[in-house]
Amino acid sequence: MTIDDIIEELRVANYRHFDEFYNSTKKSVFFAIAAIVKDNSTIDDLMQDTYVKFLENISKYQSKTSINAYLSTIAHNIAINYYNREKRLVHDEDVIDYVAAPDNKKDYKEIEALEMLKDLDDQSREIVVLHIINDLKFREIAKIVNKPLGTVLWIYNKAIKELKRKAGALDE
Repeated sequence: MTIDDIIEELRVANYRHFDEFYNSTKKSVFFAIAAIVKDNSTIDDLMQDTYVKFLENISKYQSKTSINAYLSTIAHNIAINYYNREKRLVHDEDVIDYVAAPDNKKDYKEIEALEMLKDLDDQSREIVVLHIINDLKFREIAKIVNKPLGTVLWIYNKAIKELKRKAGALDE
């Protein structure tokens, strides 16, 4: 069953395949929120809020839109609203602790990347996460973060150069 088929089922309140939908999209939602909010229990709550809001407004979803980009936008907005209400910073290390223990080399690489991301400023980290981990296009990211495409590309390239510089320093 494709993701589009599952979404069509969800439109008619058939939640039989919701777990499959959730499992195929949860990573992008998690990282969209984790780029802004660092508290594990809050991330869980905001993920739940994201899926509830998606289901409440499923009629607005257009099937030609990337579902991961759509959910990331909802998650981003919910996380920003939460952050603005709370006005408190939490530590990046909490996100790393939240990620499940790696069971293969790919997961180790992901955790190493997350550890390097903690040195970036919030805006750079969010853009890098949305592009690399959530696999969103820069145009989609520009809409999510409400910045011009050129600015998003500049921030991303600057962040990548910084990460490469840090990675080079770690190898020495």
